[in-house]
Amino acid sequence: MAARACHILEYEAQELLRADGYRTQVLPKNNARNALPLCIIAFRPPGETRYVRVRTVDRKDPGPEDVEQCCGKETVLYRTILARVPVDPELHCEIWLSAPKTGLHCFEITPGSIVPIPVPNPPGAGSLAGRIRCPLLARGRL
Repeated sequence: MAARACHILEYEAQELLRADGYRTQVLPKNNARNALPLCIIAFRPPGETRYVRVRTVDRKDPGPEDVEQCCGKETVLYRTILARVPVDPELHCEIWLSAPKTGLHCFEITPGSIVPIPVPNPPGAGSLAGRIRCPLLARGRL
């Protein structure tokens, strides 16, 4: 039996986070109306936490407007979370969009906007270097 594409994306995202020193936990999908839009929670000492939602899109080069369009519910819930803990600079809410030909594109949800996370040069880690558009290994060092 073939693995679903979302499981493969979650696995790739976990490996990238682990390569950058995070401990990760995958959460099972929950269809409750007010469930958190998470699929991966990543922790790194001394207290950094990343809530990551991985989705697939059909666009070649997705942007912030695509995040609003395809992840509207997740965006609203992330902003609600951020409004509850506004003094925690170590909490990052992110949506990673996987495009078929260009790989992962990462966006951080802030209270007022959707910010593309810059791409490192060279991008990614190891064998995924050609397909990743997420600065996991360069966060805070750009």
